[in-house]
Amino acid sequence: MKVTAVSIRKLFTENEDLYEKIVISARRQRQIIESRAIQLEAFEDIEDTDQLEEFDDVDHDIEKPLIVAMKELFNEDLEWEYISE
Repeated sequence: MKVTAVSIRKLFTENEDLYEKIVISARRQRQIIESRAIQLEAFEDIEDTDQLEEFDDVDHDIEKPLIVAMKELFNEDLEWEYISE
């Protein structure tokens, strides 16, 4: 796995709040982790090999949630809104 630093200029594409972006990406990471946890819970209920064959198509070589969330942030795939009380 190749690790590289992210330029701070890449986070400041417009006049935006850095901490807001950090919170948004952290929440997206949590969503990714929770969705993957649901998939892993299905493995706990397996009782025989016939049921195990259903999970053969699962990709076990997946990117870390941090990487996925940061790519989505940089590609502007993340959308959020403020909820007023």
